[in-house]
Amino acid sequence: MALSIAPVATGPALHAQVDLTARAGVTWATPLLRDDIIGDDIIEEVEVRQKLAPTLVLGASLPIAPRYDAGLELTLTSSGYRADEGGTTTDLGTIRTGSVTLGLHGPVAGSVRWRAGAGLLGYFPKDEDGIFQSGGTTRFLAGAGIDYRRPMSSSWQLIASLRYDFHRFTTDELQSRGFSQTQGVQRISATVGVAGGSR
Repeated sequence: MALSIAPVATGPALHAQVDLTARAGVTWATPLLRDDIIGDDIIEEVEVRQKLAPTLVLGASLPIAPRYDAGLELTLTSSGYRADEGGTTTDLGTIRTGSVTLGLHGPVAGSVRWRAGAGLLGYFPKDEDGIFQSGGTTRFLAGAGIDYRRPMSSSWQLIASLRYDFHRFTTDELQSRGFSQTQGVQRISATVGVAGGSR
């Protein structure tokens, strides 16, 4: 009797196990700011862009249905950023970002799974200067992605992830200078790492 009950008792506990991931990679982003400045009958394009950013991602998820999970991801990036104006490039220092997203995961085929989520993204410049003279900013973002997993042992898996997200960007300093409209910023990241948990 005890042996027949044991699989039933242990099954749900294993199914509810937290799935943890840790990944590292890079993030590419479209310009934070692009505008045309008119002066002396000359139109010059101004662009502020982040460089390719080293990226760290930590995640945790729980199953909410037989094939679907709900999870939280924390993403950190750090990179330089620069301004291009009239053919002149100026290094603006270092900027870090941190985002927290709540997402849903589901199967695509085989070892490939989709993810969709939304959350908050914060910009943390090393120096309060230029477009960040009044400090950083926090924006709402939405994104999606895919994960590929390959077993390495009974407890660990190799995971490769591709993510896309979008947010509207502005800062208090930009608004004080008359940039009343936000600008869309798209980011794409590629990361690899390890996962351990129920799958």
